[in-house]
Amino acid sequence: MSSTTRNKTALSQCFLLIFLMSLLQSCQRHQALPNALENYSERMYKVLDLEQKDIPTFATLEFPNKNAFAVDIPELNIKMREFYAIEGCAIKQLVAERNTALGKIQLPSVRLSYEWVLIERLQQCINSNANKQTDAVIEKMQDWVLQKQAILPLNWANMMTQSNEFYLGISSSAGFIEGNENDNFTDGLFDLKNLIAIKDDPSANIMEMEASLQSIAKHRIYARLWRSQLLLRNYLNEMTTDISQWALTFTCKTNQDKEKLAIVRNVFTLFFIQNVQAIGAQVNHYHYLLKPEFLKLSNDDHLPNNFTLIIEQHNQTQFDEYQQAMLTHIEMWQGIFNKCD
Repeated sequence: MSSTTRNKTALSQCFLLIFLMSLLQSCQRHQALPNALENYSERMYKVLDLEQKDIPTFATLEFPNKNAFAVDIPELNIKMREFYAIEGCAIKQLVAERNTALGKIQLPSVRLSYEWVLIERLQQCINSNANKQTDAVIEKMQDWVLQKQAILPLNWANMMTQSNEFYLGISSSAGFIEGNENDNFTDGLFDLKNLIAIKDDPSANIMEMEASLQSIAKHRIYARLWRSQLLLRNYLNEMTTDISQWALTFTCKTNQDKEKLAIVRNVFTLFFIQNVQAIGAQVNHYHYLLKPEFLKLSNDDHLPNNFTLIIEQHNQTQFDEYQQAMLTHIEMWQGIFNKCD
């Protein structure tokens, strides 16, 4: 084997190793919550002499294909004769680009930007004293502006429901909430606020749209938040059922019972309060800060009903279920500890 071949082989193996290490690292990210739950159940079941159970630590967000959320947008047909009657305005090239084969398959965010720029340029043409248009042309452009403004919220709705970045950001992630800076919560809150604000004030917010979409595709904190509350609900409900059965026969009448419960209390403090509940507190914190923004989406009349319902389901209904599971679990332990107090 020549030295060149050996070098290529070594280089290929090096790249493969780097790829595998990166893949492994990505799979291990944002797993603090399932790890904490597994440690808690393993230690607690062992202390209680309960049979160890393999409680699932996956949580799947049930979302239909994003095409199910698509919004029909009426086309504004501009007659070419009327269009070419416009003189001295910087919109001919813009409209011509839209009419190309490539322009007709724009991404939802690109389409929204295009529509907003077109509205701005039409308005500039109308307001500019440098462009001596006839009254008929001015009236026609004013009509186009009104029609474009009327359907701009629909283009915004399609950007929210059809952009791959936002769809993945709310529906798909392998991770969970960690409760620290690795969650990228500050970015997540800004990104959501920015995308929503575009609808009412595009001039102030649309420039950040693509950056926010790319950011969401990376941090996916909304999906991780909703997966976390789903996992906590399911896991704690399973443990509450098992431990409640154990508690039915526990009376705490002997010194041995009291010593056992002291150990149980330590496990509860170390593995539940300091780990599981601590992450749960951050889940609550994130939820309450994001809730007003998601409420704007679930109450928006321009978004399709099936989209707003699924937002409401994850943002509120499943959060309430998670909180109830957490409360029931804690109240169960309070009842058990009271037996020895």
